[in-house]
Amino acid sequence: MLLKIELEKLCRKPALWTGFLLSLLAGLYLIRIMMPVVYTGEEELRGMAAVRYNRSITAEYGGYLTDRKAEEIIARYGFAKYNDDGGCVYGNYLNRFITENMTDYRYSENRKSTVLYSLQDENGGFGRASYADRLYFSYAEGWEGLMEVLMGTAILWGITMVVVLSNVYSSDRSLKTASVIRSSAEGRRKMPFMRLLAGWIIALGGFLLLGGFLFLVNGIVYGFEGLRANVLCAGAAPYLCPDSITTGQFWVSVYLPRTVLGVTVLVCLTAGVSAVCSWPLMSLCVSAILFVYPLISRMLVFKLGIISFGRLFARLLTLPNEGLPLNLMIPSFDGGAGGSRIFPGIAGAVLCLAGLWMLWHGWCRNGKKG
Repeated sequence: MLLKIELEKLCRKPALWTGFLLSLLAGLYLIRIMMPVVYTGEEELRGMAAVRYNRSITAEYGGYLTDRKAEEIIARYGFAKYNDDGGCVYGNYLNRFITENMTDYRYSENRKSTVLYSLQDENGGFGRASYADRLYFSYAEGWEGLMEVLMGTAILWGITMVVVLSNVYSSDRSLKTASVIRSSAEGRRKMPFMRLLAGWIIALGGFLLLGGFLFLVNGIVYGFEGLRANVLCAGAAPYLCPDSITTGQFWVSVYLPRTVLGVTVLVCLTAGVSAVCSWPLMSLCVSAILFVYPLISRMLVFKLGIISFGRLFARLLTLPNEGLPLNLMIPSFDGGAGGSRIFPGIAGAVLCLAGLWMLWHGWCRNGKKG
């Protein structure tokens, strides 16, 4: 009963639906503006026309990538050509992919490719991958772009939940209703954690709805066959993803668990801050600072030159970033790299416990004393 009441209270907040709508519109807008441009040499294709063209020509070369396929692609379409600013002046998904990953493009001064490397060549983009001869190839362009889409969505939804949840406990103090709530056994023991659970359900459910819908739209536009492609086809570097996993496996086994953990950390920290703060505005400000702390710490380290004072201090300043919601909710191939999966999980769990401790100390323990 209490859980239902708390869910209804959260769902009545205009900020929740406003943030949900803005996050959805932002995600759809990013999908739209990130559609590719194809330069065939005879015409320029944009938007869905470019996607359809790329999908059709890539389907001919689907399956495990081989040196022979790479040679056929270059023989048929030539090397992709780039101007001084790095913009592609001639290219489609196929020859851009081969040019950027299997040629001397990265080492040439004028971005002109002249040499085609084999898959196992250390000079090529895939030479460091032990599974280069088992690299499944398909049209994964849209699944690389989905990272940017979900990045913008995560930021907007995170800000929304900070606004919605930051006053859940602090408003009781400012409205002088805390003593009334604590006067009953349910208010003292169950209410704080029912609020926490309700916030977690809304935060996680909302983000999964947003992410799931955008995932579906992305698949309809670019094709779900790209999920079978190896993550290297979606822009991952071999040293970031040493294990041979597909793009679909990355989203399910790497990003989804990080998302759940990130939302959990966000809810626990915001609830804990709200419980120890006496005023909603203070709670909102502190929660917002914690959410954007990864951006603040990086700015301090790299923009203001704090790293020059000492690498140890700079490392300590950015150490919490790995377990904070903003980092966990934003997809990155870094999260799929071997041991780097472990530390964010540990850091996130510690921050969750810190939020729960603040909730107990600020609301339950102080309430007993009062």
